[in-house]
This record gives sequence, C-alpha cells and structure tokens, in this order.
Amino acid sequence: MKVSEMEARGTKTLVASEPRKEPSWLVWTVMKGFRIILLTVLWSGLGMGVGLFCGILGVVAWSAIQHRTPQMDLAYRSISIPVAIASGSCALLWNVMRTLQAAAKKRKG
Repeated sequence: MKVSEMEARGTKTLVASEPRKEPSWLVWTVMKGFRIILLTVLWSGLGMGVGLFCGILGVVAWSAIQHRTPQMDLAYRSISIPVAIASGSCALLWNVMRTLQAAAKKRKG
C-alpha cells in the first residue's frame, strides 16, 4: 500500500480497521466523572504525603532550634491537612476544566 493511499483513508497503519464508535453521552459522563474523582483523591493523597513529610522535617528542625520536644501533631494539623486540601482542590478544578474543554471540543466536532 502506498503512502498516498494511507493518507486518503486517514490512517497511519497498514491494517484496515473499522472506525471506532464514540461512547454514548452517559458512558462518557460516567468515565469522566470517575476520572475526576480518582485523580482528585490521588492528588490529595500525594499532597498529604508531601505535606506530612515537609511538616515533620519542619517541626523537628524548629524544635531543634528552640531546644524543645517536637509536637508532631502540628505536622498533621497545621501543615499536611491544609496541603492535602489545597492540592485536592487544585486537582479537582484542573480536571473539571479539562473535562469541560473536552466536552466542548467533542460537541464542536
């Protein structure tokens, strides 16, 4: 098969295939909703882990500077939970925005 024939068919492979069917709007919505929730939870967990690690390092360093016993609950309450909320919120907004852009692009053509 020549390159011009592949271009005429709109494919980059030599194997002839049936065009894929687009999923229905319900299936598409469920898939995107699941993706939004999954990525939001994953980014929140990552933010919690990074925030807790940095919080523990910060609390230990601050306590060593002040020559006091470290209060590890500050690492959870004051650092890791707000970082997890912020990263989860950013992930949620980002994924909702990307999904709306994909929906507009799909609707447009």
